Amino acid sequence: MNKVLVLDSSKVTTLLIQKALQQGGFVCDLAQTYEEAEKLIAENNYFVGLSSVVLKGVKAGEGIDLFIKNNIPAIAVTSTLSEDVLKDLSKKDIVDYVLKKSEHIDYIVRTVRRVSKNRGLKVMVVDDSKSVRAWLSNILGRQGLTVLQAEDGADAAEIFDRNPDIKLVLTDYTMPRMDGVQLTAHLRTLRPSDELSVIVLSSDSKSGTAPLFLKIGANDFIHKSARIEEILCRVNSNLEILELIAESRDRANKDFLTGLWNRRYFFENCEPVYKKCQEIGHGIALALLDIDYFKKVNDTYGHEAGDMVLKKFSTLLREYVGDKGLPARVGGEEFYVMLNSVAPDEIVPFLDGFRKQVEELTVSFNGQKIKFTVSIGVTSDAGGSLSNMISRADDLLYEAKTSGRNRVLSS
Repeated sequence: MNKVLVLDSSKVTTLLIQKALQQGGFVCDLAQTYEEAEKLIAENNYFVGLSSVVLKGVKAGEGIDLFIKNNIPAIAVTSTLSEDVLKDLSKKDIVDYVLKKSEHIDYIVRTVRRVSKNRGLKVMVVDDSKSVRAWLSNILGRQGLTVLQAEDGADAAEIFDRNPDIKLVLTDYTMPRMDGVQLTAHLRTLRPSDELSVIVLSSDSKSGTAPLFLKIGANDFIHKSARIEEILCRVNSNLEILELIAESRDRANKDFLTGLWNRRYFFENCEPVYKKCQEIGHGIALALLDIDYFKKVNDTYGHEAGDMVLKKFSTLLREYVGDKGLPARVGGEEFYVMLNSVAPDEIVPFLDGFRKQVEELTVSFNGQKIKFTVSIGVTSDAGGSLSNMISRADDLLYEAKTSGRNRVLSS
């Protein structure tokens, strides 16, 4: 659960932050004393905590220390950014600090959202200096990120091969075996800049260094003399850009209701797979699925119930197919699945297993239990083209429908 704890002696401040975070989709608990916070922490799991620097009854900064002691990423809330306050905060392993002003509320929500999204997100720090790696990893770890470390470019390349889901690489320039330039060039052969962000953090002050990296595919360049705040802002900004691009891509390629791939994406991606499989002699199967009597569901329970059925069905289909193929919603209650990782003699049993799970599925809506079934037509006959496979599977689906429904027919 996205649960946040706000610790501040001012009730006005806590309520203001709580309202903003709740509007942002977070569950927010409030504490006005150190003791209240201790009790709440003992009873709940919080993924992040916000604490005022100054609290009644305890020394300045002790609320922040409470979060850190309990391994809760801490955001410091302060009414002033004096040199003394900044100096004290720089000694603490906090996520960030924010001013206790209404105009900074949006930044608080943005920071909390960033920590929430960072959970499980992998980044890699590459530097031949062990102390620099540890320093950067500590900074990024505070943000909730999962940090991997590499001592040079060659080491980083091996780690990336084992962790292709890494989203951001923060690399030094000068390193043995493979330097930052070579690493950046290598990573760009594997992933484009809109899927993997590469940030160079270097002490090199030559005027041509930054352009060199940017031209070969780095997303950003930061000098090692930069403040921690700048490094974090650049890292967060790059991660947010990747997310915006991914969201835009999903809007174009995924069905808005079910989250499955849409018709366009299916054909754009399955055509190359079909051709490749034909070239190497690897078998594939094409299945068409249609929810039985779906119109009756809409007429009996309403379109909202029908949408719920589509969502439940799609979730089950996505989880069931997994990495064995590509499922898509092509319209209404009709779905396509290309299977390229199921043995020929296992295709019908595999799809029949899904049919049985659908038959056992129950969707609850307004106190009513909705049951439904699915008919499936599938072919392993390549037929000379993907369109021909779809046409053959469609004929089989029609036959499954007219011969009683809730069955799998194949050729």
